[in-house]
Amino acid sequence: MTLRRSAAPLLGVLAAGCLFRLGNAFAAVALPWLVLDLSGSGLWAGAIASTSLIALVIGAFFGGALIDRHGARRVAIIAGLASAVCVGAVPAIVQLGPEALPFIAVLVAAGALLDSPGMTAQDNRIPELARLGQIPLARAVSLKSLIGNASFVAGPALAGISIGFGGASVALVIAFTCSMLSALLIAVWLPEARRRTKRNDGGMLSAFGFIFRAPPLAYLTLLVMVVVGFTSTTTSVLLPSLFHQAARAPQEFGLAASSIGAGSLCGALLLTIFPKLAGQFTALLVIVASLAMVPVALLPPLPAILPLAFIYGLLLAPLGVALNTMLFIQAPQHLRGRVQSASAVLTLAAGIPIALLTGLLVETLGSGMALMACMLATALATMCTQLWSRSADAGPR
Repeated sequence: MTLRRSAAPLLGVLAAGCLFRLGNAFAAVALPWLVLDLSGSGLWAGAIASTSLIALVIGAFFGGALIDRHGARRVAIIAGLASAVCVGAVPAIVQLGPEALPFIAVLVAAGALLDSPGMTAQDNRIPELARLGQIPLARAVSLKSLIGNASFVAGPALAGISIGFGGASVALVIAFTCSMLSALLIAVWLPEARRRTKRNDGGMLSAFGFIFRAPPLAYLTLLVMVVVGFTSTTTSVLLPSLFHQAARAPQEFGLAASSIGAGSLCGALLLTIFPKLAGQFTALLVIVASLAMVPVALLPPLPAILPLAFIYGLLLAPLGVALNTMLFIQAPQHLRGRVQSASAVLTLAAGIPIALLTGLLVETLGSGMALMACMLATALATMCTQLWSRSADAGPR
């Protein structure tokens, strides 16, 4: 197979990333629903979400070094296989009842450990594959975002339908299949990287320093930390608890989560037409998005929830595209994997205490009040981050 002037490797890797994220989307809907079925406790859902985030942070911290040492291809394949094994084992232990919860937490953490390195490895070679296919980098990044968001549109809705018809175990079997197919596509389409001369570049400390020495990159990273920290709990704890406590059908939760993904997909598509939106209005869009989700806390009928969830995803889309594009442009190739990992570590670490706090809020205040509090906190924290950025820009010159 010749790789010269071919877009096939890029498209194959993007398809693998889509399947990997689709499997994660199925698991993200099925696992909290399964935990709530077994325990009836939002605190358990928050604890398992927090455990998953801790594993993601650990994996992200070491992921860049793993990629630089063993290559993106090998790491992406192993991550896909590990994710498949862990998610496929959950249906086998569900028969234990509530006693299965600690084992589920261990499996979720084990699968999450390689999730971040796997996704970083899939994305790490995009600049080279884009050049190989003679595709502009900005278009390749937007295409990656479009395909990734498409998986989050289809995944939750299909997962909700599969849970409604066959239970959470069916959704987890589909997640297993997606992860296995992702590993297969990487093995076929991602070429081995050329070996580079090893250099002493300070490891992860150098990557963290690189982020915070570049003011625009530091600001975007802090903003992503704030947003992801609060919004990652929306689909993993807040929305499933809200629908579960109200005895609403899992299909409704799946459709609400899919509406968020559909908004993100449309946002990424708009950014391919109006790329300047990604850098000009990100903070304002985050604030408006957070306020748009506040009425959902009252759990109105589904036709009212879906457009609000869509707006939420639509307005948050520019933030991730802006950060990813800036990382690809500014990070040198020999440091790119570690800079991506450092950014992921910072983003995920912000979500750990918030996931625990969210579970506690659900237990004490109820899921509706917890959702409202988290959305208002997101808007307030974004305003504070924006004020910090402006004061830093206006500081001594």
